Order: sequence, then C-alpha cells, then structure tokens
Amino acid sequence: MSTLSRLSQSTVEAPISFLMREALARPELVSLAAGFVDQASLPLEETFRAVEGLLESSALGRAALQYSSTMGDAAVRDILLTRLLQADGVSGNSRSFEQVIMTAGSNELLYQLGLVLLDREDIVLCGAPSYFVFLGALQGIGARAHGLPVDHNGLIPEALEEVLQKAKATGDSDRIKALYLTTYFDNPSSITTSQKRREEIFEIVSRYNHQQHRLYIIEDAAYRDLRYFGEDIPSLFSLDLENKTVVYTSSFSKSFSPGLRVGWGVLPNDLVAPLSHHQGNMNFGAPHFSQQVIRQVIEGGDFDLHLSKLRLTYQKKLETMVSAAEEYLGDLTEVSWLPAAGGLYIWLKLDGVDTGTEGPLFPRALEKGVLYVPGYYCYPTEGSPPAHDQIRLSFGVQSVDRIKQGMQLLSDAIRETLAQKEPQYQ
Repeated sequence: MSTLSRLSQSTVEAPISFLMREALARPELVSLAAGFVDQASLPLEETFRAVEGLLESSALGRAALQYSSTMGDAAVRDILLTRLLQADGVSGNSRSFEQVIMTAGSNELLYQLGLVLLDREDIVLCGAPSYFVFLGALQGIGARAHGLPVDHNGLIPEALEEVLQKAKATGDSDRIKALYLTTYFDNPSSITTSQKRREEIFEIVSRYNHQQHRLYIIEDAAYRDLRYFGEDIPSLFSLDLENKTVVYTSSFSKSFSPGLRVGWGVLPNDLVAPLSHHQGNMNFGAPHFSQQVIRQVIEGGDFDLHLSKLRLTYQKKLETMVSAAEEYLGDLTEVSWLPAAGGLYIWLKLDGVDTGTEGPLFPRALEKGVLYVPGYYCYPTEGSPPAHDQIRLSFGVQSVDRIKQGMQLLSDAIRETLAQKEPQYQ
C-alpha cells in the first residue's frame, strides 16, 4: 500500500518536462517547444529602476519586504482592476478591488480554483485542444476534462449547449463545475474567441445557471497583452454584470517577467472567501515584493513602454515563423496552419502524419535538431477525440535566425516522413 496521497499518485509528470529535458540535454537543438519569453527582451533596466525606487526609501523598502494581505496588496489590486475595466470599456461598474486576488503566477490561481471547486470525478469543460498544463492539474486533482470542438472563432456554442442538455437529461449537471477558455490567443492554437461567440457562450451558461445549477467560466487571459494585429475585444468577464459567473485570470509572466511570478484574477462574489481562505492556509499570499515591483513599473509608465517594444519583437518573430512556413512548407498540400494575430504560438496540422513521440516525425525532427510540442498533449481524455496530426510551435524564445533555421529543419523532417508510402496512423 502506497504511503502517498491519492492526489500525489494521480499527479503525473507534465509533458513539457520531458521536452525540456531533451532541450537541456542537447543545447544545439532548436527548441520550438517551450513557451518561454524572449531572453533579450526581459526588462532588466525597468526592473532595476523599480527595485531602486523601492529600496531608496526605507519605508517603501521595508513595506515591500514585509507580508501583505492574503489576497494581495490593495493598491496593486485596485490598479489592475482599473486597467482591466478600462481595457474592456466598462465604466460605473460595481466591481471592487476586493474581488481581485494576487497569486504566484496565473497557473497557481488555476490550480487553486481546481482545489476549491472540484471533487474527484467532477467535470471541467474546455476546448479541444486546450492548455495542457491545466489539463495535467485537473488530472492530478482527480477531475475530468471534457473537450468541446472549436473552430477559427473559438468554442462552438452548439457543442456547449448539447453537452449541458445531455448532462441535465442524465442527471450529471451537478458534476459540471466550470468551463475553461483561453479567450485571447489560445495556448496552443492561438485562436481568439470572437465577440459573437463570447456573447453566445455567456448566454448559454447564464441560462443554464438560472436553472438552479452553478457553472463558472474560467477566462484565461494570460496572452491578452500580446496582440500584434487587429483591435482588442472586451473580455467575457465584461459581460458578467452580476459578478456571479466569470473568473478572469491573467499574468505578468508573458508581458513582463516570468521570474517575478505575479499572477492575478478577478473572482465572482461567492468565490472571494473560499479562495482567500485557501490561499491563507497555503502561503499567506503571493510574494509582496514582486507585487510592489509591478506597481512601480505600471505607475512609472515603464510597463506600457516595455509592452510596446515587446509587441514589436514578437510581431517580427511571428512574421518570421509564418514566412518560413510558407517558404519551406507552403507547397505541401498535407500541411496547413492557423493564422495568428498575437500570442506566442503557431498551430500546425499535418494530414496523415502521426506527430506524437511514438510516431515517425518526432524522432526524425530530433535527429534533424528541432523540437516541437506534439498536439495530442493538448487534448482532454474525454469529449472530442484527440488529434494525432497537429503540433504546437513557439516563437517566443528563439532568435529570428534560429526560428528560420528550426522551420527549415522541421520541413526536412516532414518531407522525409511524407515520403514514406504507408499511412502512419489510422
């Protein structure tokens, strides 16, 4: 009999850990796998000025080095809520900074939401594909992730309606606790949920909740700031005027620095106390010093200036990856990819090719010297069946030259794989 808890026994190694070991063991590999940020763009000078500003005052410095409240620094929470409401074009709203929670990265908030909301065998609905780190967290908790089909506009509302109606008919409604969506530049597909879809999804969930159920929408907006083309879209959160349904989560890991570990979210009214209690028992709150650094860079204007430069950097990298895909893969009818207007990823589809670690392409790509994330990692075990012919490519960490080199190596591996006469999977 194991001495480990059921939670520990259910928690398996994240797929990205295997990919990272490959990358670290072979530094010459061009890794288009991990969603790391651009190393040269990390805000060294901006962070130095913020820390210097904190520590040149003994009062500010000691306050930053002290504990904060469990939910986070009140001033920081108010700043973040104000910026969110401004981005959404919302004024005169009833929301308060007391609904905002600070966490050590947005993944911590997602995990805490899982622990607060879910019992074993409870269900979280999500897109297929979806963010595989959260899928792994749900598996560890003992919850079930049920994938719903998506298209270029996001989650298909009719599929959501169908699964909710089926659950009602079978008496399983109480098991469905949340709908998880990355509404801006989805990880892995880079799809942004259209305004029309947001309204349709919110209407379906609201109608479902009025039937004595409680289904939360977890809106993951970690990539919202990384838009390179087009206009921003108001969040799903902005539709929730009664503060009952949408949990909005975000992070400074992609837009400023992952090393600071600053995530945050806005909670529906009835989740504020449960999350506060849970966080208080776990860590007494997110790192206060990091919160104060973020406050300094926002109030001093450095954050927005940095973000403007960062967008230009990533736009060039995205354009490089797409241009390389067109140059090296554009003549192959078996290969297609989704357009991206932001984020850090390109979602590639290869008809007739098993892209998994046990298929023919992955080892051949490693042999060539390029690493990618197999698409099937990003699919839940229930609902829409996983696709074995897709891959996620990240352009965040590699230089423009390395991106182009990696795409050429990947093209070589794909062409050799396609040259095999027999189909690779059924």
